[in-house]
Amino acid sequence: MSIESWMKPEDAAELAAHASAMIDAALVGTDLSREVFWAAVRKGYNTPYNDPPRRRPAPVAALAEETVTVRVEEVAPVVVAPAAMAAELRVG
Repeated sequence: MSIESWMKPEDAAELAAHASAMIDAALVGTDLSREVFWAAVRKGYNTPYNDPPRRRPAPVAALAEETVTVRVEEVAPVVVAPAAMAAELRVG
C-alpha cells in the first residue's frame, strides 16, 4: 500500500539525522537521557486525553477509628405564628 507524502525515500536518512541532532541539542544541559525523553514522549502520546485512574475510597474501618463528638445546645423555639397569620391574611 503506497502512502502519498511530501517526503522522498532518499531524504529520510537526512531528515532523521537532523531530528536526532535537534533532540540532542534540546537535551544538552538537562539531566535527561534519550531513553527518559522518549519514555515521556510515549507516555504523552499514549495517554493525552485519558482521565487519571480513580482512587479507591478509604476502607470503612479506617474511617470508623476516629470519633467526633458534636454538642447541640437547646435552641429557643421559633415563633411561626406571625408568619402563619400573614399567610392567612393574603389568602382571605
